[in-house]
Amino acid sequence: MAFLDKMFTGKKEEIDIDDFLNNMDVEDVPEDVDFYVKPISLQSNNEVEIVIKELKERNFVILDIEGISKRNPQRAKQFVGQLKMYVTDKGGDLAMISKTKLLLVPEKVKIIKKMK
Repeated sequence: MAFLDKMFTGKKEEIDIDDFLNNMDVEDVPEDVDFYVKPISLQSNNEVEIVIKELKERNFVILDIEGISKRNPQRAKQFVGQLKMYVTDKGGDLAMISKTKLLLVPEKVKIIKKMK
């Protein structure tokens, strides 16, 4: 009932999405799916290659750029630029979903960034 109380009393509780996602139960990865949504933390050029591989396999990528943005903002900009060029050349799309997270999707998938 606490959930309903919050709805009706108008109290807004801030949700820490990282905490929520980190505490979710990890389930077995099913084999009979068409594609996956995969979280990847950008640390080096190695992860750039991993993202490209995942996009080639038609998977969606949620890219965390927080760590590298704090350590080396110029390097982060370079890596994101490489990924943006790859995605747009291949007909995919990318969008910021927070200050530190990007969504990258493979070819023939477009992200609606703003509803009219």
